[in-house]
Amino acid sequence: MDYVRFTKRTDDPKLAWLERQLDAAGIAHRRNGHSFHAPILEVDSTMLDAAWGILDPVDDIEDDDPRWEE
Repeated sequence: MDYVRFTKRTDDPKLAWLERQLDAAGIAHRRNGHSFHAPILEVDSTMLDAAWGILDPVDDIEDDDPRWEE
């Protein structure tokens, strides 16, 4: 499986929420390194568009917004 960079500026708790959504959608992902801002999240290259379908509607919401806590 080939992974591609998906996020590099999204931090927890939003990043953990995103990972749960990717799990629920069956999209393989991994944290791989760290940028200046946050962990780097990679996804299966064949599922990049589907992953964006999850992130795009909430991309502008702050990473520390209380809605990400479960």
